[in-house]
Amino acid sequence: LSHVDRSVTNHEVIPVIGSALFADEPTARLACGIIAEGGIAAAGFEAEYAAHFHLRKKVYVAQTGQLAESELQEDGTDRDDDARSVTFAVFENHADGVRVVGVSRLILRGDARPLPVEEFCPDSFAPGDLTVNSVEVSRVIARHERAALQDLVQWHLFAIMLAYVANHELGRTFAIIEPWLERVLNGTIAIERIGDPRYVEHYLDYNLPIEIDIPASAELVNARNGGFIDRYRAAEPAMAYFGRAARSAASEQAA
Repeated sequence: LSHVDRSVTNHEVIPVIGSALFADEPTARLACGIIAEGGIAAAGFEAEYAAHFHLRKKVYVAQTGQLAESELQEDGTDRDDDARSVTFAVFENHADGVRVVGVSRLILRGDARPLPVEEFCPDSFAPGDLTVNSVEVSRVIARHERAALQDLVQWHLFAIMLAYVANHELGRTFAIIEPWLERVLNGTIAIERIGDPRYVEHYLDYNLPIEIDIPASAELVNARNGGFIDRYRAAEPAMAYFGRAARSAASEQAA
């Protein structure tokens, strides 16, 4: 994030959509769940899935400069690994409408081709280290005007991904992150560095590969957040709802 454009605010990058997501839970503040698998929107979540791409573009291209405009598809989206991914999102029940405040995805290795972490950091793996069940955490974004809520959104994203890995008995789990983020994640989930930092052209910055300890991370997240992961495991594939929404635009501004 060394190229962050501070003039692009979090408020500007958060998409607002017309959605009935909170129709049955009108007092809930946040909703989180699976919105797509294999690059196909879950039934009834077509608008939400489209909006999540707008958040990705606004953050990675306009706000942080981690992706170049030339890497986007003709429709303005980046879909490099979405066809083999499960996509998650966190939505906020806001006075302005339903806002997409967090997104992430799990790239499933399968037997077609290696994960990005293998391609960018080949020195971190020996032949046979990874299997078809190996996965990579990718495109994790949490954005909010309030730092505490942004932190909470990030916790929800980690919780739902950990729940999905557990529910589907997936294997070793990896990510490519910037060095500064390693320090942040060390207080959030259990990770281990598996390679040295190196410049990754695709991300236009220095990154390093890590492996996520799923059982230890699940214990940490559950302990801090009152069983988030257990709730997500029970709710899948439905949305899970949390918190209490502000009742008016005035209360949103005062919050």
